Amino acid sequence: MLQRAVVFSDAVWVALIGAGGLLATALISALVASRKRLAVIELQLALLSQTVQPLSVAWQAMLVKQLTHYHTPELDALLVKLEAGTLTDEDAVRMGELLEERTRDMGPEMDQSEREAAHMLPLVVRRVALDRQAIKTGQPTLVVAVRVPLTEDRRRQSLLVPDVP
Repeated sequence: MLQRAVVFSDAVWVALIGAGGLLATALISALVASRKRLAVIELQLALLSQTVQPLSVAWQAMLVKQLTHYHTPELDALLVKLEAGTLTDEDAVRMGELLEERTRDMGPEMDQSEREAAHMLPLVVRRVALDRQAIKTGQPTLVVAVRVPLTEDRRRQSLLVPDVP
């Protein structure tokens, strides 16, 4: 089989080398731009991960806010300790007893929602402890945005939404 040699003029060679150089430059520029965007995204994710709290922690805060009342100073003091992370084992037992009483309290200051919150809080407290332990040990986490309809009841209980008359 007869093979033909392709012969290019100097001008063609210069054009081919120039085009290759332009292509390489474009590829390198695209790679550098992609790496810069990736670095920005990684920084944003790192910042988000620092400010995001587990859902259980937010839920606990909502329940604590709902259960805090002027007419229950002993429980209120224990709830403050819970949120501050200074609740002792003895305090936790007493808080459990007071919350159990609140689940049965039929007084005019307590509605069904508060009785349910009193029932849920011990369960959520245990979930918070598990989530905090997982974070301490470096267990991988998933960041998820959650959207919850804002009812008037939730507006009154919310930690994030200012009170609106």
